[in-house]
Amino acid sequence: MNRLQRIAAVGSVAAISGCAAHDAQGREVRTGPARFDAQSVTSPKGAYTLAGDGSWGGLLGDRYERVYDAIRKVDGFSGTPSLILPSGNVRIERLPDGVMYVPSYYSAGVWIFVTEDGKPLPENLEVPLYLAARLGLGGQWINVWDPNDDAGPRVDADCGLVLFELQGRQVAGWLNRRGAVCPAPKYPGSGTLAHLVQARREVWESPDRPAPWGK
Repeated sequence: MNRLQRIAAVGSVAAISGCAAHDAQGREVRTGPARFDAQSVTSPKGAYTLAGDGSWGGLLGDRYERVYDAIRKVDGFSGTPSLILPSGNVRIERLPDGVMYVPSYYSAGVWIFVTEDGKPLPENLEVPLYLAARLGLGGQWINVWDPNDDAGPRVDADCGLVLFELQGRQVAGWLNRRGAVCPAPKYPGSGTLAHLVQARREVWESPDRPAPWGK
């Protein structure tokens, strides 16, 4: 068993599958809770749609807006559900190979998304990607480190790593608790996702909802 297969053996899937179909290779096809595109985000936990004024409105009345390079709740203390602390915000920091979301409050973790190809993510997906992350991203999760394999990425109880495809590109999403000592947020090696798929015998549909045909 190679390094990546050992990581896969102890990795645990954090998202719940939405289907039990199998592909031509007999692998289980799983769908994560949250799906999104540049116009909407849907999940059993909530749904959000981009409004004409640029805000993202939920079914329960909560709304979020982007102000410069930060996301904040509109009418923060309105009594509606909150994906972002009413008195806080989430700063968006663009990276050469992805994007980082840093909440202004210590209780929330930091999400960092990096691409395997080393290129940035589309700007119009930055807000919906964060909302989808808060609602439950599906993918190959690694959140337990094998102490017998010091060559692999060290992912302990305060660090989470999910690998998935976005618009045909491979992306790693790191979720780091504040103060945790986690690996550098890079894509963990070419072919990692393929090794996990082979070891676990399951494939995850991309959380990115493709645009309608012809758009």
